[in-house]
Amino acid sequence: MLRFDADGWFADNTDGIGLVRDIEQQTDFRIAAARVLLIGAGGAAAGVLGPLIDARPREIVVANRTRERAATLVDRHLALAGRVPLRASGLGECGGPFDLVINSASTSLQGVAPPVPPTVLKRDSLAIDLMYGEAAQPFLDWARMQGAQARDGLGMLVEQAAEAFFVWRGVRPRTAPVLAALREQLARVGS
Repeated sequence: MLRFDADGWFADNTDGIGLVRDIEQQTDFRIAAARVLLIGAGGAAAGVLGPLIDARPREIVVANRTRERAATLVDRHLALAGRVPLRASGLGECGGPFDLVINSASTSLQGVAPPVPPTVLKRDSLAIDLMYGEAAQPFLDWARMQGAQARDGLGMLVEQAAEAFFVWRGVRPRTAPVLAALREQLARVGS
């Protein structure tokens, strides 16, 4: 998101704020004190990591196919993390179980479930794929098979758009009706 006004240029990524708002306003889940696993270390992960840290979870583990890339992302956020333990991991040794598992990896674009062990989830974990629609389905199916609550990234999309609208216009739109209408429209298209 980019804005230019009398105060100058303002640029920000509203994805992370959108994710946190979707989780905390559209579900019964609270990030504070939760153990969080963020799968992937690319641009999507980088966009959500700061706001996840701001939500003060008990711990965040960034797991990636190449541990070095996860470590680079973690290193860039250590100063922001403060008292929130933040560590990097490969996909196979990320530990678990976690309260919140977020998939930002490109596996969704390839139509496959995430390459992490099912032990990262526990019954009633919240598992979110940042993708939505058909692309998120393998992750959602995998999460449900483990007994987790599965959620796609459509709520994040709506909430990040609302945040951008707020920054541009000073008005925060109501998002629940928009999300409901989009879900209904996607259900019609999918059937």
